[in-house]
Amino acid sequence: MNGGPIGLWLIFGVVLSPVYLTLIGWLFGRPRELRLPMIGLGFIAGFTALAWGGMAAFAKAVELLYFP
Repeated sequence: MNGGPIGLWLIFGVVLSPVYLTLIGWLFGRPRELRLPMIGLGFIAGFTALAWGGMAAFAKAVELLYFP
């Protein structure tokens, strides 16, 4: 069992493969129009930043409330 962290392979290889395929289809599909894919990438980046920010705020709130 010295193959490395299997969880990383599962998350980045298997679980996120639909996201990778969607991005590839957006960027390299036909007809080639970059405005709509860039809007989609902006939404994905924005939602990701909101999720990370919300989790960080929640973690800080839990830390302040339960571990003074």
